Amino acid sequence: MHTYRLLFFLVSISLPHFVWAQSNNPVGGHFGVKVGVSFTQLAITGVSPNIPHRAMEPLAGVMYRYRYHKVVIQPEALVGVRGGTFQQELTTGGRSTTGVSYYYASLPILAGFIPTEGITIQAGPEFSYALNGGRTGGPGSKNDVGVVVGAHYDFLDMLDKFSLHIRYVHGLVNVSPEAGASYYNRNLQIAIVYNLYPKKKKNK
Repeated sequence: MHTYRLLFFLVSISLPHFVWAQSNNPVGGHFGVKVGVSFTQLAITGVSPNIPHRAMEPLAGVMYRYRYHKVVIQPEALVGVRGGTFQQELTTGGRSTTGVSYYYASLPILAGFIPTEGITIQAGPEFSYALNGGRTGGPGSKNDVGVVVGAHYDFLDMLDKFSLHIRYVHGLVNVSPEAGASYYNRNLQIAIVYNLYPKKKKNK
């Protein structure tokens, strides 16, 4: 949580230095900066002493959004923490809890459709690289591929430079460091985007 608060603070103090004006053109692209949280958990199959539970971890990155009328292409570059928490049964009774932190750099490439102005339904693949893959406490695999489904919502009026992302990422690669079990990443992400819209051209 301390990492998330630091990222949010840095973005908050830096964004006011940019002066941008929103473009409502149905064709065009722009960049954005996003910060948020991931409600992350590992789905485990096989033989393992670990009982998985959800944890809330930080998420941050940048995106490029290109719109052509009602169709949107949106690649992103993200860094975040996945894993969750594990509980283990103790021989003396009760359970112990440990945190599991898998650090990823991810590249989701999303396609979207705008059913009504302000809302985009999105889906696509996500390619991830584990920064602590193969290390003690990290995932057994350095690479992960996931399927992303979610929605992009553009705020209006005084918050028109901001958007909300809600999405689910379903990992397809076994990232387990255990020989007898399979681990798969499961993540629900919620993030706020600050859109860096291009400046409006002044009429001559």
